[in-house]
Amino acid sequence: MASQTKSNKFRSVLLLFIFFFSGFAALIYQVIWQRWLVFYTGISSVSISLIVSAFMAGLGLGYLAGGQLADRAGKNRPILLFVLAETGIGLFALFSKSIIYDWLYQSNALQAGSSFQIYLILFLVLLFPTFLMGLSLPLLSKAFEEKTSENQANYISLLYFTNTLGAAIGTFVTSFVLIRVMGFENAVRLGAFFNFACAVTSIIIYYRENKRNQTTKSKEEPIFIPGSKATGFSWNRNFLYWILQYTTSGFMAICFEIMWFRMIETMMKSVALTFSIILAIYLGMMAIGTYFGVRFAKNYTGNRLRLFLNSQYFLYVYTIGSIVILQWAIKDVSALSFLFDYFKSYETSFATHIVISTMFIIPMFLMAVPTFIMGFSFTISQLIIQDKFEEVGRKVGWLQFMNIVGSTAGAWFVTLVGFNYLGTSLTIKLISLIGLVYIFILHKHRFNTLLMRISMAAVLILAVVLLPSNEKFWMKLGGMTSEKDFIIREDETAVSFIKTFDKDSFVYTNGLGQSMFPFNQDNTHIVLGAIPALIHPNPEDIGIIGLGSASTLYNAGGREVTKNLDCFEVIVNQPDAVYEFVRRSGDSSAHYIMTDKRVNLILQDGRYFLHRNDKKYDIIEADALRPKSSYSGNLYSVEYFKLLRSKLKDGGLAITWGATERIQNSFLSVFPYTYEFGGFMLVGSNKPLELNEEEILKRLDDPFTKNHYGRANIDVRALLTGTLQSKRVLQNGTTKDTPKVNLDMWPKDEFDFGRIWEGILNEEE
Repeated sequence: MASQTKSNKFRSVLLLFIFFFSGFAALIYQVIWQRWLVFYTGISSVSISLIVSAFMAGLGLGYLAGGQLADRAGKNRPILLFVLAETGIGLFALFSKSIIYDWLYQSNALQAGSSFQIYLILFLVLLFPTFLMGLSLPLLSKAFEEKTSENQANYISLLYFTNTLGAAIGTFVTSFVLIRVMGFENAVRLGAFFNFACAVTSIIIYYRENKRNQTTKSKEEPIFIPGSKATGFSWNRNFLYWILQYTTSGFMAICFEIMWFRMIETMMKSVALTFSIILAIYLGMMAIGTYFGVRFAKNYTGNRLRLFLNSQYFLYVYTIGSIVILQWAIKDVSALSFLFDYFKSYETSFATHIVISTMFIIPMFLMAVPTFIMGFSFTISQLIIQDKFEEVGRKVGWLQFMNIVGSTAGAWFVTLVGFNYLGTSLTIKLISLIGLVYIFILHKHRFNTLLMRISMAAVLILAVVLLPSNEKFWMKLGGMTSEKDFIIREDETAVSFIKTFDKDSFVYTNGLGQSMFPFNQDNTHIVLGAIPALIHPNPEDIGIIGLGSASTLYNAGGREVTKNLDCFEVIVNQPDAVYEFVRRSGDSSAHYIMTDKRVNLILQDGRYFLHRNDKKYDIIEADALRPKSSYSGNLYSVEYFKLLRSKLKDGGLAITWGATERIQNSFLSVFPYTYEFGGFMLVGSNKPLELNEEEILKRLDDPFTKNHYGRANIDVRALLTGTLQSKRVLQNGTTKDTPKVNLDMWPKDEFDFGRIWEGILNEEE
């Protein structure tokens, strides 16, 4: 008997270990497949929501089907089904690059217009692997029958713990190590290896278990009624309440996750690490909470429902309370004044105190307790719910499915309603008020004293009242104190600020500075816009990727021969922020270009538009992201520069910021004629430039050109002369062949965090 018990324990531990690596692989896929799918959908919050929703929909259907299969399978058969699921996931992963990137994106195999069409295509592409991922938890929940209902619930919670912990570590390792060391495609292959290893190990367990069952029979009778076929399901009122709870929990969890992401991304100033840090904390603390729940429940003798309800209330009150405290502290606690100053600043800093505060302390302060409670609550709820072994699979499946339904609804509520119409602050308030429902349920069950229930409601309502309005909320996180000097626009795509300091104003997107007013003070964007337009002999059609303050756009429009100025901007609210600045300041230059009939504002991802359309340009200029910003790799890869080359007219010019050696090498590998101006701007073409300085300067005497730059008080002649003199010929008729480049499958600059560690070590400011 002792030998059998020891064998059962070893088997369970081994299966938990396997499920850890299954979760690890799943997050490798989620991180990387999302990056690949963005090529197809374009970069925007809406497209990312579509991808996440499609991913979750497949998981939800898998949970539902897995519950049915688990309860209908014979003894030990759930393990065999798990083996098949892991094998299927691994096989899809091996071909996923060919399916998602090569077929769906590169070949334009499936054209889609509306958001619904895009969602349907994403859902169908991701259905097979995500459905199989969803099968896993219900199947393994039924893999072994424990002696008591409590043991069964704890076993399910431990499965959830190991899988979630694997997912958390997988998120962190994928972004910080795997992508940096081996790139997207090899990281996915590693994930497939983990799936196959899980399948092989599980099938060994399956055959060993079958062999043992044929030779021995357990003398211990379980408390549950075993059955090889599913019996009628207990759709009682109690379970329906739990269905509602799991739906609400999913809704709440994704709402808070998205809002945390927006806040923390703005405070970090939009670096590529943000998503991984947030998701790793979210999943990691949830896993720890689940495990703590298992350990805690062993010695807890009180009412579990009361414990569950109180913990849910505390989740809501802590979430909004921590945001209120953060809002107060960053402005009024002198020790944190450096944070307020950093939020005000233009650039990202990698100084030690900034990195530790924005990338660890603040995310942990906001997220650790609520996500810990989410995991803890999962364990407590399973201890209450699981009472019949023959229903274990379906209960897990239905509850997880409804949790996914709630998550999907929450994602779309925040994205389409919260950010667009309510703003972050009011959305947080409304979601937090769900906590009052748990106080009402506590009241119905007569849990806690009346005074305590009244006090709990008062504390939650007070926290909601203390959270400031949306403009004041973002003023604090933007490091500003005066409403007249601060413009904020928010929607599903991003949060945009315009901050005014004395006579200069600056445009920010998700906390990071982009450009400035007045235009004559912004030499970088004058060079990026004006120089290509002046050196090209006949720039009729110009494409500008990125709006910002419209400085680059303005400077690109300085010649009468230019008939069309297409400006691509993925941040939909940014034009409105510029219009508001024009209204307040009366800036005639910004007003002129924003109302210029030649300008066509295209509010979508520039790379996405160029890939989907046949229009060709004389000049395409990318007012590009910092190399460490999220998705910057999409605008600095060899494949992107090849796309630019294909969209240029004969002799057309492609312009980019040569911020790093890899970016320069990537550009040089595509354009045979490449020049550097001003020490930072790369100009590429398929033909040599005819740079007759006298002829170029003569273009400044054209009345249209003179009036255009004069309107903004831009001394373009002096800047043009200096820039032309700084010209360097980097390549004259050949292309560079080097492995030190950025690729769509390996955006090395974006995920090269050496500068961050260097900043920490050297205390760079």
